[in-house]
Amino acid sequence: IQSVTTAPKRSTAVSRITDQQHERLVRALEGDAEPGKVVARSRREDPPEPSKAKVDRSADKRQQRRLAAAAGEAPAVARARDRTVEVHSKGGLGMSTSDGAFSFRLGGKLAIDAAVYDEDKNKLGDGTELRRARLEAKGKLYHDCIDFARGEVDVRNAYIGYKGWSPADLRFGQFQVPFSLEELTSSNSITFMERGLPNLFVPGYKIGIGARRHWNDMTIAGGLFGEDFRQDTDDEGDEGWGIAGRLTYAPIAEDERALHFGVAAELRKADQEKEIRFRTRPESHITDVRYVDTGRIEDVDQTVKYGLEAALVAGPFSLQSEYIATDVDRIGGSQSLGFHGWYGYGSWFLTGESRNYKPRSGAFGRVTPRNRYGAWELAARYSLVDLTDKTVTGGEENNLTLGLNWYINRNLRAMANYVFIDNDLLADANGERLGDDDPRAFQVRLQASF
Repeated sequence: IQSVTTAPKRSTAVSRITDQQHERLVRALEGDAEPGKVVARSRREDPPEPSKAKVDRSADKRQQRRLAAAAGEAPAVARARDRTVEVHSKGGLGMSTSDGAFSFRLGGKLAIDAAVYDEDKNKLGDGTELRRARLEAKGKLYHDCIDFARGEVDVRNAYIGYKGWSPADLRFGQFQVPFSLEELTSSNSITFMERGLPNLFVPGYKIGIGARRHWNDMTIAGGLFGEDFRQDTDDEGDEGWGIAGRLTYAPIAEDERALHFGVAAELRKADQEKEIRFRTRPESHITDVRYVDTGRIEDVDQTVKYGLEAALVAGPFSLQSEYIATDVDRIGGSQSLGFHGWYGYGSWFLTGESRNYKPRSGAFGRVTPRNRYGAWELAARYSLVDLTDKTVTGGEENNLTLGLNWYINRNLRAMANYVFIDNDLLADANGERLGDDDPRAFQVRLQASF
């Protein structure tokens, strides 16, 4: 019968069917089984004496599955035949196959800001801006073996990941260097509108190869990195490169309780230009003024950065702090330098929610409100950065930020921050502004993500 001889070609295991099994299957389809033999039958009545062509046309998928099972067809072949595509909207618009082998998700984020400044000595400039407007794509190929993630409009984060190696997950492309708890927490989930002052030392996004692993209550991540793809040295000189790693330990990682400790380090060789510069805005992005600014530091051989981090979640209350330092090793008789900064903050959910700690990444995720009126959070942060050492007078800045967040739902959040800015006399934007300036900033944001 033609249906018996052609359908099993989908599996190499089918070719092993014996002549005796073939004869029994043929008799089963024709309704002429041997007495005493148990065979698979169709639930429908078999037509009397069907012709070879008629049997070929009537062999449906159910009969083919029975034949495949009797012949020992490989399970993977059967699953591939039954694979269907499902469309879903959780976490963005996405598609996946029913067996989980392939998936694709399209998401994005939009942040709209406005700020007004109570100016002291320098003009800062009230205004509005689209702080972020990004599209994201994330997918998976062949179960958990290959994935790709977040090729955004500005291509900040675009990589290919491989999860088929048991010791660790691998990444190739441009992605975040594993450094700093606040940096590795998505902008969708950070407590304040802007990250703290010490974030100016964070390596950020680089092209490289990295590995990471999570087990029990620890994570470890590291990699070898070049530069951000948007950076290039003049005159086709060699770009810089570095190695970085991060280790976290979370002895408590529950739904409403967490205790996190982390340490990170990066060694980076300077590029052909042998220069570096550190500067940052006063935790408000609409103004372009950067009070603390080292200017260009020349004769740089390498930088060594290290960071310490800790966080505590106890129901609706949480604490978080980091210390980051950078040593600048120089050549040509120039003095080496050292800079540092730290921040600490606390938050309280008035409506009883908790910050969402993610032990697999050693960072925080989105907050889901408990009721239809959303979740409300109060927060306060103190941050400091010091960019003055020896012959470099980049200045020191101290900020106190008060924050109020309304999590309307999992994907929509409104934020308000009031920032008290305190600069010393040397914080003069590398000579372009007046030092000892102490303005205030009030800023709001509406943020949507999917």
